[in-house]
Amino acid sequence: MSGGWSLSPLVWFERCLTGSAACAYAGLLHWLVLIMGLLAMLVDHRELLGVNVWLKPAKFLASSAIYLWTFGWLLSYVEVTPGARSVVGGLASLLILFENVAISGQALRGERSHFNISSAFNGAVFGLMGVMIALNTILLVVLLWWFFRQPAAMPAGALWGCRLGVLLTVLASLEGVLMSSRMAHTVGLPDGGPGVPVLNWSMQAGDLRIAHFVGMHGLQVLPMGGFLLSELGVGAGVFLLALGHYGAFILVLLQALARKPLLF
Repeated sequence: MSGGWSLSPLVWFERCLTGSAACAYAGLLHWLVLIMGLLAMLVDHRELLGVNVWLKPAKFLASSAIYLWTFGWLLSYVEVTPGARSVVGGLASLLILFENVAISGQALRGERSHFNISSAFNGAVFGLMGVMIALNTILLVVLLWWFFRQPAAMPAGALWGCRLGVLLTVLASLEGVLMSSRMAHTVGLPDGGPGVPVLNWSMQAGDLRIAHFVGMHGLQVLPMGGFLLSELGVGAGVFLLALGHYGAFILVLLQALARKPLLF
């Protein structure tokens, strides 16, 4: 991969394979199942909280595929044993896969997957998802530790992009605890109601999912930005990029806590 980064799915997949075959193939599986989820939306018109019951699984499948390919790509830039890389990549793949099975299974049943303790079974599913998310966050911390202790040779700007990107994703994962503690993602109104198309973020109140989205995708923006800026000879610019991305994460989080929608 020229310079260590690319937006080409084929090149991205190839580099992911060198970091973790499990992440590469699990990500590919998520893309394929996503197609099935989109088809399900065409034939199953049931709604949950005002949107098609399959919209949430489709969003999670897409974000999970991107996450897994990015995780495997990043694993290829740490100097650890193949066994350690395989274990971490394999565990991340299984945890993400099981989480999406839970989300899709609840959609099939016409039930909410998150913040749903309406029955013992629903509560158990939600609790198990919480455990899987917590374990995956630990794997992110391990990856962050490796980037500080055992990084592969790369430009300084790219290295700091990887470090800051993984750290922001850890913070975004912890922000999910705030949603779980509130048993809701909307602040100021009950979950549901008018939302931004596709993303479904609330247009009437604060929404904690926005900060989660911004933070989680720091895993792609900051490492790739670090590689690109290094190629352009301005690797130090990654700190400005990170300042903007971290600032956006904090801003939309404070905005949600203030009960304000994204566009107001």
